[in-house]
Amino acid sequence: MVYDWIVVGGGIQGTTIAAFLVKNNKVSPGKLRIIDPHKMPLVQWTKNTEKIGMKFLRSPFVHHLDVDPFSLRSFAVNHQWKKSEFYGMYKRPSLEIFNEHSQSLFQDLGLGESWHQGFVTGIDRENEDWIISVDEGDHLKSKNVVLALSINDQLYFPEWADSVMNEQNQLFHIFDEAADFSALQPPISVVGGGITAAHTAIKLSALYPGQVTLIKRHPFRVCDFDSDPGWLGPKYQKNYQRIQDYSERREVIKKARNRGSLPSEYYFISFGNLKMIKS
Repeated sequence: MVYDWIVVGGGIQGTTIAAFLVKNNKVSPGKLRIIDPHKMPLVQWTKNTEKIGMKFLRSPFVHHLDVDPFSLRSFAVNHQWKKSEFYGMYKRPSLEIFNEHSQSLFQDLGLGESWHQGFVTGIDRENEDWIISVDEGDHLKSKNVVLALSINDQLYFPEWADSVMNEQNQLFHIFDEAADFSALQPPISVVGGGITAAHTAIKLSALYPGQVTLIKRHPFRVCDFDSDPGWLGPKYQKNYQRIQDYSERREVIKKARNRGSLPSEYYFISFGNLKMIKS
């Protein structure tokens, strides 16, 4: 069988792409495959956001996996969720309602039929089709392929961490499968100055009061979002679409991101409850 579309990755991006294709009648669930090593969608997202203690998303209520920007709001009304599930001026959704909406969308679109559990080991071109090799020996053929790969399996450790990692097993990357907050021996240092570090430090400070230090290279970079909202529409997209060179596009994207930043509410919580060191 030749599929119309194969999406490699069943996380936030992969599921969003699959929902877009089905909702816009580009493909039926039977002619679509989503290949992911887990049994269900959004496993890494769910695990990591729970690990760091995220309560509300950074993005506003119009950002979610569905095509209609007001889908999440309609979902909340139809299922009688409380207004408190949306935080602040931008109505940032709680992690709970965001996850419920995401799983509901997946089921409503019949994307369970499209799910293929496995790990992609290779992609080859054969005439007009793509051949996707999966770890269990399967080979799937498709007209189109989308790579929606996560960086969570490509953890970055600075050089200075190499000599420390094997000592007492007390150094972890936050997205490491082996990271276990309950097994930490205080005092504890969190290295990083962005929103993930802030979430982690706030959660750990509740578990180990007065024994958590946040170490960062720069002053807090306080930004409501991780990029200027102008990127959502023609304000910046118009000029960006004119760029043909993909390396140049990537540089534009890198410069547009507010890297290592956090919204104001986490800044005030962090500033008031943590010891901080600027390295």
